[in-house]
Order: sequence, then C-alpha cells, then structure tokens
Amino acid sequence: MSRKKSSQHKQEIQNMLVVYAQQANQWARFSKRDTAMNAQAFVQALVLGWLKKKDASLNEIAHMARELGVAVSGSALHERMGKEAVMLLAGVLKLALEELRKPYPLPLVLLQRFRGVYITDSSQIALPQHMASIFRGNQTNSMLKLQVTWDYLHGDLAAVELEEGRKPDQKCQLHVRHAQAGTLQLFDLGYFKQEYLRDMDKQGAYFVSRYQSQTALYQPETGTSLALVPWLKTVTVNEAEKAVLLGGRVKWPVRLLVRRLSQQAAEARRRKAKKKARTQGKTCSAAYLFLLGWDLLVTNLEADTWALAQVFDLYPIRFQIEWLFRVWKDQLGVAMLGKWRIERILCQLYAHLLAAILTHRLTASWRWGAFEYSFAKCVQVIQVAVPGLMRCFARNGWGFAAWLKRLEDDFRAFGRKTKRRKSPSTAQIIYNWGLS
Repeated sequence: MSRKKSSQHKQEIQNMLVVYAQQANQWARFSKRDTAMNAQAFVQALVLGWLKKKDASLNEIAHMARELGVAVSGSALHERMGKEAVMLLAGVLKLALEELRKPYPLPLVLLQRFRGVYITDSSQIALPQHMASIFRGNQTNSMLKLQVTWDYLHGDLAAVELEEGRKPDQKCQLHVRHAQAGTLQLFDLGYFKQEYLRDMDKQGAYFVSRYQSQTALYQPETGTSLALVPWLKTVTVNEAEKAVLLGGRVKWPVRLLVRRLSQQAAEARRRKAKKKARTQGKTCSAAYLFLLGWDLLVTNLEADTWALAQVFDLYPIRFQIEWLFRVWKDQLGVAMLGKWRIERILCQLYAHLLAAILTHRLTASWRWGAFEYSFAKCVQVIQVAVPGLMRCFARNGWGFAAWLKRLEDDFRAFGRKTKRRKSPSTAQIIYNWGLS
C-alpha cells in the first residue's frame, strides 16, 4: 500500500469519526464539556460497535467501547440518546455525504468516458407504529424510505435521503440533480418521467431507462403518433432500434431499443403480471401482455458510439444498487432498528448509515485490481478488523498505517469475487468489451 493511499484512507476515517463529530457537536450541543464520552467517542462507539455487530445491544456497545479507552455502561448510552445525539449523528452523516471523493474509477475504459455513472434507487424499512408521526407508510403503518444515489464508476455515495415510505419514487429528483454534463444516469421505472429525461438531456447528461408503456411515442419525421405494438409485430429480428419523440408533453428525441425475450422468459413475466393483477382485482390487456415479451429501453446515448447491444449491457449496472441494499440490510443491519423510543431508533439508523458509508470509503479502491472484488466479502473483512481500528483511536491514531496494511492484505486473501464463467458479472462483461 502506498504511503499516499494510506494517508488518504487515514484522513477519511478521522474526518468521519473525529473531525465531523466535533464540527456537528458545535450545533448539536451533545457534549458541552470535555469528558471521556464526548461527541467523537459517542459517534465512534455507536458507528464502530454496530459495524462490528449489526444487532448489538447497548450493553455490548458499551463493552466494545473499552477498546476505545472509554468506560461507559449500556444504560448511560441509552440516557445519552436524546435529541442532541440525533442531531449529532445526523450532522456527521450530512458532512460525510458532502465530502464526495472520486479518486478510484473502475478500470473499465468505456465507462471512463463518463464523469460518473450514477444509479438512483430506493429501499424501504419498516418502523414501529409509534414512528408513524415522522415516517408514514401506505396505510396506518410506519415506513421509512431511503433514497440513494450511488456513483458506480467511483464507488462513492452521492446522496442518501430519508423520507416517508408512502412518498412515490417519481417525486424524487436525485437523479435529475446529479445529472451533470458527461454523467450517465441509471434508474428504474419508478423514477421515469418524460420531463426529467428532457431536463437531463438539456443538462448534457446521459440516461438509460426502461420505457414506460403508457408514454406516447411519435415519428420524428412527421410528428404523428407511433403505435408501438403494431410496429413491434413487424420486427422480424430479435433486436432493433428506432428514433422516436418521447412523451406527449415534451416530444423529446430519444433512441428506442427493443430486444425480444425468449418464449420461456416472456411467459414467466406474463404469469407474474397476471398474478399481480388478480390480487388487485384487475386484468391485463392484450397489448400489455404482448409488450411483456420484449425488453424496451430509451436512451440519449449516441448511436455511433454506443451500439444497441452495449446499451443493453450497460443497463444491468442499475441492479448493482440492489446488491448494495442487500449488504446494507443483511450484513450491516440498516433495517434492524428495534421497538425503542424515537430518539434511540434514529440514533441507530444514522449510526448504521455512517457505518455503511465508512465501508464504501474503505473499499472504493478495492473493487478491481488483479481480479474483481466482492463488496460483501470486503465488508466481512472490515467487520472482523473493527476492534483493531478502535484501538487505533484509543492510541490517538497510532497504528493506523499498520491496520490499513493488514486490512488490504485481508482484502486480497478473502475479498475476491468468485469468477463465474457461465454467468459473468456485469463489470466483467463491460471489461471484456475492451478486450474484443
């Protein structure tokens, strides 16, 4: 590990768990005097404690805090989890997200044409009923929705927003706000809105999205309506594309890309759609069932640079954020909040999110080297190494370089992704473009 790289990782860790805690404490007023359980010790104990063990009790967190050189009881931690503690942890999260770093792009040459590859998606977390006054669900329940934008190219989180679970994704504008010139935006149908696609194009950003079947299409030459189903019935090949104007309100020029599914895959989709319709007391139209036999994408990527097959290989990058959410929930316990009072639940939530951000900062440069790394396996390595990091903080930073060196050795030994010859990963498919 280079000295520059080690110094940078050390600074990132200290910023998040020391500097930002001190800065956030200035307005949160969590710690008003210099005590052993000051703002930074509180943040370190919660973030690293729950990173080490996702479902740790406060008594276990207090036990682990001894590695930080802090003597505290579980009941004392519980008492400190008031509104000031919530403000402190929320402030640290805000500051951590403001410090976006992009030093480690994936070695995928074609993706490096973009300034960033941003994936926006959401994930819901069920909350105790008494949280409904803050985060309302669809009925009388309480539900929190995490809106996340992740830069897949550089491995950093661009945004994390908390909102009511009942708020539709279509009202989220994270993908529009991050649509800077030269970036690629990927998202699912929940974020599809013709005005948003127009605005991204105007901002010089690129997008790839599934086509929303209720959105009107027009012939660019004449401006007349394009009947999608009759046109698809004339397509005799398995892949095709057509220049169209998208949306009755904006009529914006895009490429419509179509790929025929296998009979087996199409029938599976149709069975799933019919089952869902029956539970809602509805029926599927013949036109809708026909469209389920096709993958339909819209994009503003230039046809002379990005072939149809490459665009269809690009879009599955979007599903990487679903693996991210799985790691957050299954390994980092972001959804394990318990039935506690509101302040404690919010403290746990913010601490878990900070732990997630810390894992991204530590693994961003280790997603690809001599081989592809697994984020899930690298997170396991970090969790095992947490006590050593705590001891570094107890010694005022002494030993950070050795801890990082051991961490990277363990990444190499235990973090590599299993290579799948029959079903290569999305990154491996894109990497292979450059070899062909």
